[in-house]
Amino acid sequence: MISNSYTPASQLLERNTAHFEDKDLLIAGYIEDTFPAELAKIAKKVTLFSYDYSAKLHYDNVSNIDNHCSTEYQAVKKHQVALIYMSKSKAEVEYLLANITEHLEDDAMIFMVGENNAGIRSANKFFAPYGDICNKLDAARRSSLFVTQLNKPVAKFVQSDWITTFPMTVKGIELTVCTLPGVFSHGKLDTGSNILLNNLHKKPSGRVLDLGCGAGIIGSYIAKRFPESKVEMTDISALAVKSSQLTLAANELAGKAYLSDVYSDISGKFDYIISNPPFHAGLKTHYASTETFLKEAHNYINPRGHLVLVANSFLKYPEIIEAAFGHCLLQIKSSKFAVYYANK
Repeated sequence: MISNSYTPASQLLERNTAHFEDKDLLIAGYIEDTFPAELAKIAKKVTLFSYDYSAKLHYDNVSNIDNHCSTEYQAVKKHQVALIYMSKSKAEVEYLLANITEHLEDDAMIFMVGENNAGIRSANKFFAPYGDICNKLDAARRSSLFVTQLNKPVAKFVQSDWITTFPMTVKGIELTVCTLPGVFSHGKLDTGSNILLNNLHKKPSGRVLDLGCGAGIIGSYIAKRFPESKVEMTDISALAVKSSQLTLAANELAGKAYLSDVYSDISGKFDYIISNPPFHAGLKTHYASTETFLKEAHNYINPRGHLVLVANSFLKYPEIIEAAFGHCLLQIKSSKFAVYYANK
C-alpha cells in the first residue's frame, strides 16, 4: 500500500532534491510513498522500477512517471542517475543493483537511501563492485543517504545466476523449490509451511488458490499431491511470482502464478483457498493485507469451499475468520504456529 505520508527516508530526500533536478532519473527498490511523484516535478524524466505490485498499481495512475514491475529491468535509454530505496533484504539489494546498473550511463550517480535499521550503513559494501568511492551525503530521521559514481565495468545481468534451488519432502512428496533473492523461504522450507502441509484439514480439489505464494511451495505441493486440482498462486512480489513459476516448471507441474495485491487481479471463486500469509512489509509489522484477505475471503469461495491458513499463533486472525465465516476451527497449534480452517 502506497502512503501519502512520507517515510523517514523520503523526508531525508526532501532536503536533497537538487541532486535530481533536470536528470533522467531511475527510482528503484522498496517504494512505500508518493514522494517519487514530487521528484517527477523537478527531474527531466522519472522511471520507476519495483518488484512490489502495489507500487505498480499506484503509479500506473501517475501520468508523468514511466512505471515498471518485473524481475528484470529493461531500459529503452540509459539513465543519468539512479535512486535506490533500501529494502530489508540485503540479498535483494544486491540483486537490484546487478539488475539495473547495465542500464545506467557511464559515470552515472547512484544514490541509496534507507532507514538505519534497514542496513543502509552497509551502502559502501553494496556500492563497492560499481564505484571506487562511497560518500555519505546526509543523515536525519534515523535514515541516511549515500552516493557513488558508476566507474567500474558492469557485467550483463543474468537472472539464472541468482536462482537458488533446494529439495523438500513432505509426506513422501518431493519437490525442487526455486527462489530468487528477497523471497520468503529463500533457500529452505519454512516451519509454517511445513506444519501446514503436514496438517491439511481437507483434500484440496477443484480450483485452488495459494494466496501470498512466496516461492510456490504450498501451491506446487498441492499440484503434485493432488494433480486433479487446478492451482493458482498469487503474490504482491514479482520476485515471488517468478520464483513460483520457476518452481512449477522445475517440477513439470500444471498451474499458474500471477501478480495480485490481495484480490486486485483475481477473478471468479475458488473451492479451496490456502495461505501462509506474510505479516511484514519492509521492516514494519503489517497486518492490513492479511486482514483484508481474511475479511473478504468468503466472497471468493464457492459454496462448501474451504479456507486454510497457517500463521504465528499470537496473531488475532481467528477472530477475523470467525466474523467472516461464523466459525473458525483450530486444526493444530505448536509453540509458534497455528493452522486454522473454515468452510463456507
